Amino acid sequence: MPASFQGPVMSVHPDSPIPIETQRWVRPGVAADAPVLDAWLMARAPLAVPEARGRRLALDALLEQGGHGICLIAGIDAVRALLPVVLVHSLSTGGRMAMVTEWWPPESGDADDWLAECCIVLAEWCRAHGIRHAMLAPGLIADAARAPAGFVRGAEGLWRGNLVPTAKHLG
Repeated sequence: MPASFQGPVMSVHPDSPIPIETQRWVRPGVAADAPVLDAWLMARAPLAVPEARGRRLALDALLEQGGHGICLIAGIDAVRALLPVVLVHSLSTGGRMAMVTEWWPPESGDADDWLAECCIVLAEWCRAHGIRHAMLAPGLIADAARAPAGFVRGAEGLWRGNLVPTAKHLG
């Protein structure tokens, strides 16, 4: 993991779509990030109006953090990478799991390091929300030797991270 990674960083102003810090950061997106992320996605992968509206609705649902999932944003001075995470029910794991089927890596830099940093924040978020498993689609990891820490390929072909939830503290 690069020495400059400092974990989840919130903006100085919680409603600000882009953090002021100039070091590398990864954090869950919030509703206020939607316009910036929508513009970033359109610049990376333009869509026709109907599909763009659908993508924006999906993005809004993830940014709400209302039980559908989360959208992790990574960057330095601006958004560089995006990791949408959907929560799904799983019969094989006996509960909800975090499923990652797409990864928007940075256009330059080491995508494996950025993905590893996003997976660290994802694991922390999952533990805090009582989610015991995170799964990554097979195509997200090109080199098995560079898989994010704690993820192993399962029999079904998915990269599986088994997590221990954080203990709850009362009072």
